Amino acid sequence: MAAISGNRRMGDGYEPHVDDIDGRLIYSLPVDSGHVSLSFEYEIEAGDLAVLLDDAYRRAVLHWVLHTKLQRTITGMAVEISQADFRALLSEILHSPIDDVERMIEAVNRQHNIRLQHCIRLDLAQER
Repeated sequence: MAAISGNRRMGDGYEPHVDDIDGRLIYSLPVDSGHVSLSFEYEIEAGDLAVLLDDAYRRAVLHWVLHTKLQRTITGMAVEISQADFRALLSEILHSPIDDVERMIEAVNRQHNIRLQHCIRLDLAQER
């Protein structure tokens, strides 16, 4: 796990955040599953950070889709999410037409028996 260098670019507290660590942008997401708490880190690009900062909806979608998928890796119900897997997910959520994002949310809802819209709305309510 990388130490916070004081170059926080997004996020605060126990939420998804982006740090600039030696010129690399690192997206970090804390995930709890039962008594286990882990933080997952993935590299992103400046264009990704720009979307995350400008689009609260897509930021919330990334948070909860990724959280849902990572939770299953903690319990051993899914394989780890590699940087390449994360990059594909990130590209679809941040850089695809919104209709594709909505279809992805519905697919995750079905696959994980969840309603991500509730969590997404909670994130958006905190933005105000």
